[in-house]
Amino acid sequence: MNFNFHNDSIRGVLHSFGQEDAEVDNLETFVTFARLANGIFREIDTDLTKLGVSQGRIIVLSLLHCHAPHRMTPSELSEKADVTRGTMTGLIDGLERDGMIERVAHERDGRMVTVGLKEAGRELLVTVVPYYTKLIRACMAEFTTEDHEMMKGLLGKMKRGFERSLPKC
Repeated sequence: MNFNFHNDSIRGVLHSFGQEDAEVDNLETFVTFARLANGIFREIDTDLTKLGVSQGRIIVLSLLHCHAPHRMTPSELSEKADVTRGTMTGLIDGLERDGMIERVAHERDGRMVTVGLKEAGRELLVTVVPYYTKLIRACMAEFTTEDHEMMKGLLGKMKRGFERSLPKC
């Protein structure tokens, strides 16, 4: 996989449309970041598929694990996972069908349900967490303490810029 933005023809096209070097640098940095992130997530998806799970399922199981022994409502899970309620319903349905989680009537409002982690879900996390740890350790192996601080600062700046670009509702 090639993460380098060394294609002079792209630079030439951008310059021909009047883009200044600063804009070309913005695009180069952004594309490099996006390609790397996409490559990492594609690899993770491939590996998790071999285990019969998805990142979405791991996120739901992780949220439930962190909140245990308390249960969460589907809307709480949806909000914490930053996905639509429809997406969360599909994830919960699949995890329940596979015996990883259970739905239980809400203790104060019988019209609602809460979701809790079952032993099979905990066991899957025990299998997957070392995979993530190993991958992250490999990705970050060359980072110094100063690199970590700088990267967190730069990603924070990128996040704030992205958030400013979103339409205001």
